[in-house]
Amino acid sequence: RLQERRSLRAAAAASLRLRPPAAACGPPTNQFNAWHRKTHRKSAPAAEEPARSSMLSAAFYVCAAARLLSTATADPEAMIAAAGNVCPDGWSKITSVAACRAAMDLVGYNGEEYKGDEDESSWPSGCYFCDDVGGCQDGFWFNEDTKGAAKGKAQPVCGKGLEPLSDTTSILFMGDSDVDYWQTQGYDRSHNVAVGGYTCKDVFRETDAMLDAFGPGLEWVVLVCGENDIAYGTKPSKAFKRFKSIVDEVVATGARLLYMGTKPEPSTKSMWDEYREYDELIREYATSLADAGADPPLVMVDVYPAFETLGNPNSFYRRDKLHLSSEGYALWDQWATLALGDSSGCVRWLGGACDDEPSPEPSPEPSPEPSPEPSPEPSPEPSPEPSPEPSAEGSDGKPTPRPTTEGTCVDDDPDWRARKCGKKKCDCAWVGSSKRRKKKRCRKKKDSNGVKARDACCATCSPATHVRDMIEMFQV
Repeated sequence: RLQERRSLRAAAAASLRLRPPAAACGPPTNQFNAWHRKTHRKSAPAAEEPARSSMLSAAFYVCAAARLLSTATADPEAMIAAAGNVCPDGWSKITSVAACRAAMDLVGYNGEEYKGDEDESSWPSGCYFCDDVGGCQDGFWFNEDTKGAAKGKAQPVCGKGLEPLSDTTSILFMGDSDVDYWQTQGYDRSHNVAVGGYTCKDVFRETDAMLDAFGPGLEWVVLVCGENDIAYGTKPSKAFKRFKSIVDEVVATGARLLYMGTKPEPSTKSMWDEYREYDELIREYATSLADAGADPPLVMVDVYPAFETLGNPNSFYRRDKLHLSSEGYALWDQWATLALGDSSGCVRWLGGACDDEPSPEPSPEPSPEPSPEPSPEPSPEPSPEPSPEPSAEGSDGKPTPRPTTEGTCVDDDPDWRARKCGKKKCDCAWVGSSKRRKKKRCRKKKDSNGVKARDACCATCSPATHVRDMIEMFQV
């Protein structure tokens, strides 16, 4: 699966090189959107609402300049080398945490697989990878020891043309799982260091270091954060203060910040009012920073009302009704590319068009549908699935709210059993029996039908349960 993902990413990057920081340009081409749907095995809906069709057609403008051509400089590369403490000829050890995080994205791993840094002479120097290595938690590590040593099956991560990062970066993607799971390698001279589960507080904690590492040629930071803050109980006003601190850090370097707004996720209806309040604060701040005649330092793609106008179908989301599907990300690509390439000074983008009106669409109720049905969806859920199939891919990226929404998977499947585990009853209770091994079991263990533990053991493998386990372990 890793090799398949890497080859798909490489093919996409080779077939289409987007250069958003250049002159004004439209969104990615139809080929790019087709690639998104093909790689994620998602198809476009059979029929679209008139409003949706018009907004999508507006978003399909193509750059007049030849943006499909790659730059003359070679693209940065990364690889996971064979076990040991050396890199192959032509490849170099990675020398910083930031480069290690960037390399993880290049080799096809999510940011949440980064486990931390250390200073140990008995492990490989620089960035290295563990998978079933004794004494090492699975994932990526950065060792500050400059010499290091081979250790079991630990594999060094090597780069080519990756450092210095400032020479290879114009756009830096940061934030939570919405950015972590976003296939951003089609954006030329970009790196993605987002981490699933991050709050604005987490992002701010490392913003200064990341700006130092990826600057001074940095032109844009693309940011998504705030939803997790609210999910953890933070008030929108406080989440906004954290967001504002990040913006101020970025703008102080001369770079600009593009914010992708909150989403009306079907599984977070209890927080929709707070999402809208949070976005409104950001709209007002972006407008206040804008100076007539100059490029606005903070630009917003207002995702929430745009998704509502398009009907906010379930096809915009993965099966967990929380994270974006390939169809949802295709819209993000179109809108983000428009905003990054704009030279008109637009502050707020709505559905592929500039909308700098001072007040957002009035939407006091999350559901204007007068139907007596309990679901506030604009239309009844098209596919509640014949069986109550549990949650979805990427579910460890965000704290799942309490299950108050109809159709949300909340319980463990009592009939699920892991295969090849060497025990008589490897059920969901066994998956959660070890706090240290639970996350790996949720991600890797399958039953005889190929159903993963994370999709069958919803209660055991939920992010909220994992967070509680981690807190208990650290307290001990």
